[in-house]
Amino acid sequence: MASDANGADGDLQKIAGDIQALKQDLARLMEHIKTSTTETVTEEASRFYNNIASEGQRQAAALAQSVEEKPLTSVLIAFAVGFIAARVLSR
Repeated sequence: MASDANGADGDLQKIAGDIQALKQDLARLMEHIKTSTTETVTEEASRFYNNIASEGQRQAAALAQSVEEKPLTSVLIAFAVGFIAARVLSR
């Protein structure tokens, strides 16, 4: 009977050690996932920002070209938009 108790205690200690090792493995896994996710999100945000910035530059260049080609039309459109905005905002 005493040997059964010693064997059970040994088994419980092994199980406790295994549980502790699993906890450590899980903690390392979660840290790895967090780091990997952070890097992925950072890369995607950077890529998105670069795409938006380049598209903005392209649109600004297209607008500048349009203003150069049709300056009178551009001035009239800007005046109309400003007039409408002033009327809407004054209410």
